[in-house]
Amino acid sequence: MQNLDLHQFAGTIVIVAPHMDDEALACGGLIAKLPDKNRIHLIYTTDGMKSPAPIMAGDEITPDLGEVRIQESTQAMKLLGVPEQNLHFLRLPEAELKDHLSALQKSLSELLEQLDPQHIFAPFRYDRHLDHLAVNHVVVSTLDMGTVQAQLIEYFVYYRWRLLPKRDIRKYIKPQYLFTLDISDVAKLKRKSLDCFTSQTTIHYPWQTRPILTSVLLDEECANPEYFLMNASSSGTTVFSNLILWIRLAHRIEPILLRWKYLTLSTLKRIFRVQ
Repeated sequence: MQNLDLHQFAGTIVIVAPHMDDEALACGGLIAKLPDKNRIHLIYTTDGMKSPAPIMAGDEITPDLGEVRIQESTQAMKLLGVPEQNLHFLRLPEAELKDHLSALQKSLSELLEQLDPQHIFAPFRYDRHLDHLAVNHVVVSTLDMGTVQAQLIEYFVYYRWRLLPKRDIRKYIKPQYLFTLDISDVAKLKRKSLDCFTSQTTIHYPWQTRPILTSVLLDEECANPEYFLMNASSSGTTVFSNLILWIRLAHRIEPILLRWKYLTLSTLKRIFRVQ
C-alpha cells in the first residue's frame, strides 16, 4: 500500500458518481485537498429517485426526491470548492443502470470527450452495487475505445463485506495497486459536506429502519484515509492477492442477503406499527 501523491493529478479531473453522495463519501477528502477546483468535474449518472427506496408496495417517497438530492450534492460540492457549473447530471433511472447501458455509454462518453480529462475516478470494479458496476463498466469501455485518453482511478464506496473473513474487500488487494490519502487535515470539512445529504442521514418515512447514512458510518468515513485503486489492468480479478473464488461468490450473494435483511426488518416494523 502506498501514499497517494496529489502532484501527479495535473490537468482536468472527472469524478463519475453513480449517485448523489458517492462523491463525498469516497472522494470528499480528495476533492477538498486538490488544488484549483475549477478543473474538477463531477458527473452524476442517476436521477436520485430510489434512495431511500421503497421496500414494499405502498411505501411512499417524496415526489421531488431527485431534485432534493441534486441540491444536496450541489451544496456539498460548494463547501468543497467545486463550482456549480462543473456538476453534470445525466438523470438516468437509479437502480436500473444495467438496463440502460446504451444510454449511459452514449451520454457519458460524449461528456467525457467534451471535458477531455487527464484523470477519471470511477467506482471500484468489484463494488457490490449494480449501478456502481455499470458505471465502472462503461468508463472502462469508453477508455478501451480510445476516444478518451485518461488515467483510470477506482474509488471505494461499498467495501464492507460481511462474508469475507477480514470484512473489507480492500484488504485483499495487492499492495502495489492500493493507494491511501490521509485526509485528517480536511476531515471536518468532509464531514460538513456529508451532513448536506439530509435525505440520506435522517429517517423520512415510517417504513425505514435506519437512515441510509448513519452517524457512526460518517464518523468512520471521515476518521480514516481514503483508498484508491491505481495502475491496475482495466478489469478483472488480477488485483486480488487471494480468495479470488470466494470473493466472486460473496460478490453475488451479499447484495441478495442485504435485500432480504431490509425487507424482513421493514415487514416487522410495519407489523408492529399496525398493532
